[in-house]
Amino acid sequence: MISTAERYRRFAREAAPRSPIYAAWSEAIAGDDELLALIDTLPVADRQPVLVLTAARFTGLSPRGDVRTWLEGEWDAVAAIARARATQTNDPRRTGPLIAALQGIPGPIALLEVGASAGLGLLADRYSHVFAGPSGEMRIDPLDGPSTLELRCELGAGVPLPARMPDIVWRAGLDRAPLRLDRADDERWLRTLVWPEERARAAQLDAAIGIGREHPPHLVAADAVDGVAALAAHAPADATLVVWSPAVLVYLAPPERERFARIVADLPGHWISLDGRRVLSEVGARAERSLPGADGDFLLSGDGHPLAIVSPHGERIDRWAAADATAE
Repeated sequence: MISTAERYRRFAREAAPRSPIYAAWSEAIAGDDELLALIDTLPVADRQPVLVLTAARFTGLSPRGDVRTWLEGEWDAVAAIARARATQTNDPRRTGPLIAALQGIPGPIALLEVGASAGLGLLADRYSHVFAGPSGEMRIDPLDGPSTLELRCELGAGVPLPARMPDIVWRAGLDRAPLRLDRADDERWLRTLVWPEERARAAQLDAAIGIGREHPPHLVAADAVDGVAALAAHAPADATLVVWSPAVLVYLAPPERERFARIVADLPGHWISLDGRRVLSEVGARAERSLPGADGDFLLSGDGHPLAIVSPHGERIDRWAAADATAE
């Protein structure tokens, strides 16, 4: 296991292109033994930089503030939030790869999202999507017309251009602690999870929250592994069940990930996932043949088979696996 100092230094390097503020704060923490000792009083899962920095901002640290002074003076409040909350980033852009993966699945669709946060990922068909690649551009709107939220997804060479909006007739989300948009603190936490400089992403989240209030999805509080089959049993029999797990399985221990994969494989439907290349061992091994690349890649997969290399937040689909590779 890497040290907390190295964890924060590594995050600083990764965060720098997106958030100079988070990068600077993480470097400051990594070089301060007293702050590291405070962070090490948290459970290992709660020491992650995004969670601690979001907790600090949630308790009042401004983007121009000094992270050392704030954590030293407000540690009890920050630690309480870090223990009680989770990094439930609910980025609506991840629905772009979901729409792409659903092109090959006949509807109507019963969509079940694992790690649903506030359920904004369940509203893929309520957003307008623009897919743009070398072969052209396709705009897909909800059935009742253009949405107040337009999401753009850039496609690499050879990535098929999605052509239709899926017919989602039932939707439900699973989360250990779902965020409710009618709770002010839950909504504020969701907004605080957006990194300080990301104004465009904050605007997208604001639009998605508005749509979520108008069309509130059904959310269930339960464990991902133990709750998915029970919730799937409520899906209508005349719809195709699709379990959607976007960037959530990394938070499970490896044996639990494998157990989850076995459970969803036994359900009467399909499973679409978005994960780091090494999160699901079998998917990663198959990707070595069909979609070779770097360890830091994120993979979109369908029923355990790699479909594409995508950006972590879904704004790009870089490469698509050949049809014979996904059917191996």
